[in-house]
Amino acid sequence: MAGGTINRINGGDFTTFLDEGFTGYFEKTDLYAGKQNRFKAKQTNIAKPKSPPSVGKYFVRGWWTDENDKPIKEALIGQKVKFHIQMDKNKVPAGSKINCTLLDWDGVLNPDDPIKLYSTTKDTKTNTYPEINEMIADAAGKASLSINLTEGLLQFTEDDGGNEIELYFECSYYDKSDRETEQLDLPAEEFNYLTVYEKEVLITVLIELPHSKETGWGAKGLAGHSAMAIGERYFDYGPNNTPGIYNEKDYDSDFNNDGDKDDDVQLNEPSFMNSPGQPWWGTHIAQRKGIKPEQVNLRMVLEHIKLHWKGRYDPISQSYPDATQIYGKVHKIEFYVKEREANKMIQWWEERYKHLKVYSVKPWTGEQCTTTVKSAIQEAFPFKVGGNNWIPDATQTPEGLLEDLKAFVSTSKQHFGQLATITVIKNEALDWTN
Repeated sequence: MAGGTINRINGGDFTTFLDEGFTGYFEKTDLYAGKQNRFKAKQTNIAKPKSPPSVGKYFVRGWWTDENDKPIKEALIGQKVKFHIQMDKNKVPAGSKINCTLLDWDGVLNPDDPIKLYSTTKDTKTNTYPEINEMIADAAGKASLSINLTEGLLQFTEDDGGNEIELYFECSYYDKSDRETEQLDLPAEEFNYLTVYEKEVLITVLIELPHSKETGWGAKGLAGHSAMAIGERYFDYGPNNTPGIYNEKDYDSDFNNDGDKDDDVQLNEPSFMNSPGQPWWGTHIAQRKGIKPEQVNLRMVLEHIKLHWKGRYDPISQSYPDATQIYGKVHKIEFYVKEREANKMIQWWEERYKHLKVYSVKPWTGEQCTTTVKSAIQEAFPFKVGGNNWIPDATQTPEGLLEDLKAFVSTSKQHFGQLATITVIKNEALDWTN
């Protein structure tokens, strides 16, 4: 055995018989026994740790590290890592070339995929970035190569049909004096291959259900709200019922129904039936803080939700200037996705914020808070796969969206397959009356 960490945790009885001795090379070993731990041997040698034996005649070992040379077995897309090779310095002169090819390990049944590496420095003669397929040993017999784990590696995770890839190098060295070639895969042990996967992003969906005393349109969903955050970036949608002049280009809409989207149109009575769209809670919070709706983040929204729905009474204006009107029960739904899935949702929202279109409770004439959240999530999960992470087009209300999200699972490697967590962060107000 060589390298790594061994944790042996035994819940019941466990017995191991060894006919012969064994030698272990461990960076760390932890043994836990509930009652008794017995180790019997004719002879036990405990000494200072020594290095494991060489993996070949010329190659001593190969290993992965982070940028600071700390050994690693896992890394994220977007990080920079290093691969190191230690040669036998007594047999390999300084300046010797070591041929190397990076491969994606696909298991024992499938051929491994070669991955080309390119220098980050352009060749001035060819005006191209040279391919890297060799390393040079120094006087100590060591060779190192820095590698940027770019998004191009995602293609291999898709080809493998999983959430990760495992990287190793196929290496060879030619001894000119002995006219001998040695070829090895490094690291020598498959469990020391570098596992690479995407960053994960937390998706937070906030759903306010209509108050139990609501009636009419309010009970059908209008009095509720659906919103979401991708990481800390917050997005939501609602009606702008303020009369005024609206530019059709800004909203990508034909407000006056004249066949184009080029006019400035006076809207005297916009309503939830047909009005320009805008961020909803996002706009309310932005106005109080003197910022843009795009600058509102998840933390601000969670603080906003905690406030009393009516707010404080201002005797001067004889009004409630900081009322939130959030008096229904609010649920927080959380699940993790891969970074590229999160980016698809962000791109959808960024486009919607550029052109806020028309808000309408009638889905055939405009969008609503729930349909925008649904559409953004559908960008990452456009197909029904295995019954999970699917929101049907028929979902139109906060209550329906909450029901759909109960079946959602995380897709990131770190939380893969874990069911979405649902928490009630605010109960409906007892002092609200219709």
